[in-house]
Amino acid sequence: MNEGNETCCPAAKPGESTALAVTRPAPVERVRPHYTSRYDEESWEVAVRLPGAKKEDVRVTVENEVLEIEAVRRRETPSTWRALGDYASEKHWHLRLDVGPEVDEARISGALEDGVLTLRLPLREEVKPRRIEIQ
Repeated sequence: MNEGNETCCPAAKPGESTALAVTRPAPVERVRPHYTSRYDEESWEVAVRLPGAKKEDVRVTVENEVLEIEAVRRRETPSTWRALGDYASEKHWHLRLDVGPEVDEARISGALEDGVLTLRLPLREEVKPRRIEIQ
């Protein structure tokens, strides 16, 4: 214990905080990706642009008639390279779409190719248009 109640740190001036500054990483900004959709008698097809995202960094879920897509692109640059600008090392995408009760959630399929995630959402048999034979 120090004599005279001294501490190892310099005394704070009146009105000055002695709390340590804590640096936290900047919050991750999630961007809504560009997408297109097409609807026909058999299915709904959604194409989502996720440039640079890898298959293992894409998550697609369906719950309560809501399709949710989350993806991240991580940039890994060699340690010998020097960036010429201030570029984020990661980009996060998030998209939520209401698919409705007509989609057969058990038969949804998807593929990621050339930075485009293509999802095929087949319609339930009972909601597909039917041709009725006239006798």
